[in-house]
Amino acid sequence: MALTIQERLKNLCVEHGLTAETACRTDPPFKSALSSYEVDDFMDISHYALIKLEKFYGVTADYLQGLT
Repeated sequence: MALTIQERLKNLCVEHGLTAETACRTDPPFKSALSSYEVDDFMDISHYALIKLEKFYGVTADYLQGLT
């Protein structure tokens, strides 16, 4: 079974030795992007948030979306 975006984000935090709060301190606008996608009932991911997450974790959008 493929991982969800939420699961991938949680795994990336662990791999980078970060908590959501630690990650958010590095870039305040990142807080809303990260926290909104870690909940189970999110509906959509904005282009802006996707780019922030890609740059922060050094991954591609395809990875976050489970396409690679």
